[in-house]
Amino acid sequence: MTDEFAMRRIAVEVLAHLERHRELAVHDPESTAREVEAALAPLRQSYLESELPPSYFQALERELSSVLPVAWRAVAVDFTALEARRFGLWRGGDLVARLVYVLGGMVLGGLLVWLPFIPIWEKWLPFAMAIAGAWLPSAQVVWHRHRYARELGRIALRLGASQAALEARVQLNELLPPPPPPPRGAGSPGG
Repeated sequence: MTDEFAMRRIAVEVLAHLERHRELAVHDPESTAREVEAALAPLRQSYLESELPPSYFQALERELSSVLPVAWRAVAVDFTALEARRFGLWRGGDLVARLVYVLGGMVLGGLLVWLPFIPIWEKWLPFAMAIAGAWLPSAQVVWHRHRYARELGRIALRLGASQAALEARVQLNELLPPPPPPPRGAGSPGG
């Protein structure tokens, strides 16, 4: 099949659609199935316009509709709950929290330089830890989002692994052009 209709690419497009509608689709399996169908509708239309074998896309839809909603909800429900809790950040990572992290980084860095049994004598360490403390809430959010994106990528890769099985369902006669119609006058008694 063409790369445009490869399972992995279709899975990524459906996952992107689900992510755009995650607030609506994540709560129950029926709404997830509706969103998957809504994402597949334009892809199905494009596939039909390409005049490719229908058995391939039918098999792709069956596989995608049975696996992707369950796998997506398994990771999206937890991520959505985590996102609603602001990723578990203390005070939501507001200005006061960041200032406390800066102060904590400065104090911890100062202690590391001051204590004689820790062999660190770089005077810039408290300032580096203070700067890192200011960015700690943002780093936490980025880490959680990156982990979620990796999980979505794994779903697409798992679905993409079934590409060979999908292509095997296409019969050779589906790939051949239709036979030309018989000439108009051939076979008729007066022709």
